[in-house]
Amino acid sequence: MDAKYLIPVIGFDDVVLTRGDGSAVFDGDGRRLVDLTSGQFCTVLGNNNTEVQGEIARRTASLVNTSTALISEEVLAAAERIHRISGEMRASSIILSTGAEVIEFCLRYAKYMQGKPGVICFENGYHGLTLGAQSVTMGGTYAVPRVSPVYPIPAPDADWSEEDLTASLTALEQLMQASGDVAAMLIEPIVSVGGMVFPPASWLAAARSLCDKYGILLVLDECQTGFGRTGDWFAYQTLGIVPDMVAVAKAIGLGYPVAVAMFRDTLIARGGRLPAHYSSHQNDPFGAAVVNTAIDYIERHGVLENVRKMGALFLDALRQAAASSPHLVNPRGCGLMLGVDLSIPGITDYRPVYATLVSRLLERGVIIQGTSGGSVLRFLPDYLISEDDVTESLRKVAEVVNETATSLLQVR
Repeated sequence: MDAKYLIPVIGFDDVVLTRGDGSAVFDGDGRRLVDLTSGQFCTVLGNNNTEVQGEIARRTASLVNTSTALISEEVLAAAERIHRISGEMRASSIILSTGAEVIEFCLRYAKYMQGKPGVICFENGYHGLTLGAQSVTMGGTYAVPRVSPVYPIPAPDADWSEEDLTASLTALEQLMQASGDVAAMLIEPIVSVGGMVFPPASWLAAARSLCDKYGILLVLDECQTGFGRTGDWFAYQTLGIVPDMVAVAKAIGLGYPVAVAMFRDTLIARGGRLPAHYSSHQNDPFGAAVVNTAIDYIERHGVLENVRKMGALFLDALRQAAASSPHLVNPRGCGLMLGVDLSIPGITDYRPVYATLVSRLLERGVIIQGTSGGSVLRFLPDYLISEDDVTESLRKVAEVVNETATSLLQVR
């Protein structure tokens, strides 16, 4: 089989998968590949989890889709569960299908509710590739045509000095004062595609206060960080802030196309009917069944505690890998969302290096993903990954990085 009948919008690795089991997937030769990316950060309870699959099958045996004006018991139950786990947000929600869709939903309603069109975003943030979402992805650099006005700002990093953080907040306040048309500030609490950047909690709290001061909605894109990834239900809980809107995807669907937009209770308390929203897969019983199954499983099995435990273990193993390789630097993470930088003397374009690493690691049974032009390796494994899979996979990562760097340096 080949990919000739697929629209060629992306290159594919030279492997065809046939099945999955837990943290691993298998190719046609039966080779086991440990997936340190949990699919596209979605299969957080593993592949072929029979308890999960059985519960979803039970919940969806009689009803999977309804008209947008009809609500099922499954949807009502999911909305109550989401409200409960949202904590101080006391959120109302809508179930949709993808991350980009819930970003568009949040943008649409933020602009309507505020009566303003402007959006502040991070210069290196990623929010999806539908037009509105792409207009705030990487500051709208690649959106054609861009939906304006968009105001990109640098994403603060954990290693910034106090002076730099203060200057960043001063510039943010000046932007809010000067623009006058900003409806929302849409940011990722951890900037993944943009380089695994971890903005300090203190900066985010100050940004929350500035949004309150200038009447701007704080919208968090938690498509990657949400639903357990940081060791809490949502990253905003880990960081100690309360946003106005949250976009959740990936993990909340357990590998199925399910996403959720959450609105804080204070937004709902404004009253008045919002403009209608219609989608073929809006508040589906199927999507609700997945959400209910996921929340029940995570609570029943203490999964959030396991994420915190395995996150600490993964970060320690990543630090050990960095200690064994001069070409892996700045290991960092929060829960099971981690990154490390590549550093090879003389290399400025890491894309071919990254392609080599991916290929060699696939040969040795490990799936990884990179970002920032391949210069950063990011790890978002499933929440049930074993200690053995973590330590052995990261040992292989360090080994392959050393081999690849050595061969490149010898050529030079």
